[in-house]
Amino acid sequence: MSDDNDPKDTPKLPAIQSRILGASVEIEQEDPLEIVYQHSLFCQVALPRSRPEGRTFARSYRNGSVKMQAGELWDGRQWIEQPLPAGPKPRLALMHIHSQAIKTRSPYVDLGRSCAEFLDRLGLNTDGGSTYRLFKREMKALAACRLTLGYTESDKIITLNTQPISRFEAWLTNEDSAPVLWPATLRLSQEYFESLQEHAVPLDPRAVGGLAHSAMALDIYSFFARRLHSLQKPVKVTWHQFHAQFGQEFKDWRNFKQRFIPAVRAALALYLSAKVEEVAGGLILKPSMPPVHASSVAVSHGLAAQVRQSLPTPVIKSLRPATIERFRTLYPRLDPYICKDAFDSWLEAKEAPKHYDAAFLGFAKKWVKGKF
Repeated sequence: MSDDNDPKDTPKLPAIQSRILGASVEIEQEDPLEIVYQHSLFCQVALPRSRPEGRTFARSYRNGSVKMQAGELWDGRQWIEQPLPAGPKPRLALMHIHSQAIKTRSPYVDLGRSCAEFLDRLGLNTDGGSTYRLFKREMKALAACRLTLGYTESDKIITLNTQPISRFEAWLTNEDSAPVLWPATLRLSQEYFESLQEHAVPLDPRAVGGLAHSAMALDIYSFFARRLHSLQKPVKVTWHQFHAQFGQEFKDWRNFKQRFIPAVRAALALYLSAKVEEVAGGLILKPSMPPVHASSVAVSHGLAAQVRQSLPTPVIKSLRPATIERFRTLYPRLDPYICKDAFDSWLEAKEAPKHYDAAFLGFAKKWVKGKF
């Protein structure tokens, strides 16, 4: 994956077309078993699509504006500046955070095994781990940044300072002889978590995976997902209006339009029920069914509940923090959660150990040598 404004890293067009076509066929044939979520705020206001200069970024929409400020994370010895999140990956990271919080109904999100599972579900974890590492890098940028919202409510003009992620925990590991913060868990602020519960927009993960090469296409798909099903009648949105909302980094709206239209067509190829008509001067948006039907949302959550109820009481399969720390000390270049997955799979045919953590560390000694 790559930022929209970095054409040399963009996958070849046939590969992109093939991925979109495959996802479109799958979407047409069956409903999704899993659903991902985006906060409605980020369906209206886009993150930077390429890394901006400086430490702040602002984008306006309708009668409001969002300002982002890059932050810092403590590595145990000093504050490390984090960049502003930009490109497709922080959008995917936000969707992952939101999806985990919605599904678990908890503001706490485990960033270990769940990140790899999320990328697998989107069909993106196929490059030997580089996407996974870049994904986690953007997770750190998101954890550190601060948002300031300015908007009008009734006759009041409001400025709201917020930080979606109130707590971020990471392990300090070494990569290429340099200390690196490796995300472990985070906690959404209570205010943001409550807002997410009310304003989560369901998205089809196959569409998200199909558009994962383009930040702009992801933004348009998310925008359509929120906007179209809430319309009461058709509305025309001009190119100038789209430029103001999505393309402020383009000085000339004509240059923006050249990039915007292909991204719109890609998004519509994966939002099959969308009713959007291209006309002179802009697009006509018409009332449409959402990309994920309410029944699919219910089925997704219902199936998860049924599976949990049908399973026997499981062996405790959570590692103590001290065990994870011990693993990282012994094997600083390896991910304990990947080893844990292998351990749990191996245990399925074994008798449950009396001491899960001790058994895990014993397994790890052989696992790192490739004996499992």
